[in-house]
Amino acid sequence: MNRPARRPRAAPGARRIEAAARRLFASKGYSGTSMAEIAAAAGVSKATVFHHYKNKRALYEALVGDALEGFREQLIPLLDAEGDLEGSLREFTAAHAERLTRMQGTMRLIAREMLSGSTASGDLFGSGEMARNFSLLVDALRRGQARGQVRADVDPGLAVFLVLSANWFLFQTSP
Repeated sequence: MNRPARRPRAAPGARRIEAAARRLFASKGYSGTSMAEIAAAAGVSKATVFHHYKNKRALYEALVGDALEGFREQLIPLLDAEGDLEGSLREFTAAHAERLTRMQGTMRLIAREMLSGSTASGDLFGSGEMARNFSLLVDALRRGQARGQVRADVDPGLAVFLVLSANWFLFQTSP
């Protein structure tokens, strides 16, 4: 399977902007955060923010895109696995739970936007990279069913939903 092209590592100024934006978006939401607030929180001028990101939407999509890209990278070993699907799923589930905890700011940003019900969040999460990642995991379970590694009476979509939901619940309820 081909790996997606990874976004180049951001310059130190862009990383400060991203960290500030992540905190603000997670606490105030996309629409409640201005570029001026992001610049102030990052300790840079608005012009510097616009040098790195053409608009607020581009910055937001870069943050969410990084999170979804990382999720995809966790899927790759599972998608390429010809052998131990159960072990691969166990490793993925543990790595996913760890990633949720490690990336709390971004995950809270994603949760806030998913729950907002806005059209923009629906476009970003419903038909974009998140939906593709979910489908890749479902397809891996279907291939496991075809090889006799997953029971035929298991609904792969429901199984994936339950695994991801259990991890999300643990993330949301952990201190």
